[in-house]
Amino acid sequence: MPGTKLLYPGPPGSVLYDARISAGKSVLETAEALNLLNSYVEALEENDYSRFNSPLFARGYIKSYARYMGLDEAPLLNDCDRICKREEQGTQRRQTHIQSKVQAPGHAGFILALLAALIVWSLSCWIFGDSKSKELSIVVLSEQIAPLPVLNKTPSLGEALLSTGVVKAPPEETPEFTGKLAELTFTVSEDVWLELRDAQNKVAISGVQRKGETLRFNVQGPVTLSTAYWPVLSMYYNDRLVELKEVTNSNAVRVQVGEL
Repeated sequence: MPGTKLLYPGPPGSVLYDARISAGKSVLETAEALNLLNSYVEALEENDYSRFNSPLFARGYIKSYARYMGLDEAPLLNDCDRICKREEQGTQRRQTHIQSKVQAPGHAGFILALLAALIVWSLSCWIFGDSKSKELSIVVLSEQIAPLPVLNKTPSLGEALLSTGVVKAPPEETPEFTGKLAELTFTVSEDVWLELRDAQNKVAISGVQRKGETLRFNVQGPVTLSTAYWPVLSMYYNDRLVELKEVTNSNAVRVQVGEL
C-alpha cells in the first residue's frame, strides 16, 4: 500500500510491468489512466529514460505509475535516480573518449600543412618538372627555299621545295637534342605540301595535305619539317607551339625541331 516502505526486486521498470500484468491491465489502459502516450509507458517499463526530455520527467511518471498500481514510489524513485546517474556517467565517459581521439597536439595543424605542401611540390615536380627543364629548339637548315610569292595548291609545291633555286644560308651549329619520343600535331587551314622526317631520317608523311585536316604523329625527335607554305600550318611539338615566324622570312622552309 502507498506509504509502506518496501524493497522491490529488480529495476523500476520490471516492478511496474509485473504490477500491470498482475492487475490484468494493458498498456493502452494504463496510458489512458495516467494520461500518457503508450510509448511512454513502454519506456518506463524498459527503464529507457532517454525518450524523455530529462530524468525529472521520468521520476514524475514513475511516481504516478507506482501510485496507480498501489506501489511504494520511494524505492522505485531511488532506483530511477541510480539508473539515470549511471547513464549520465557513461555518456560523459564516451564523450571524453571521443574528444581524446579527435583532439590533436597543437602542432598537428602545422605538420599536416607541411605534409600537404610537400605532396603538392612533389606532384608539381613530377608532372611539370621534365617539360620545364627542356628548351624547344628550332633550327633553319642550311638549304632554305626563297620566299614563294603565291601559294600554289598542287603537288608541284613539293618539287619546288626540293628543286634548284635554293638560297644558301650560313651553316648552323647542330644542337644536342634529347632524342626522345615526341608527339606532333598539325592543323591545316589551306592545302599545302608537307614532309615530316624523324630523327632517323625516316619519312613520317610526305605530300599535299588538305584543308581542315588534323595530323598527329608520335616519332623520335628531333624532327625535320619541310613545307611549301608554313603560314597555313599550326604545329605543336609536345603540346608546345612551334613559332616559325621567329626564325625565317621565307614561307617555304626546311627546319629541324627538337627539345634540348
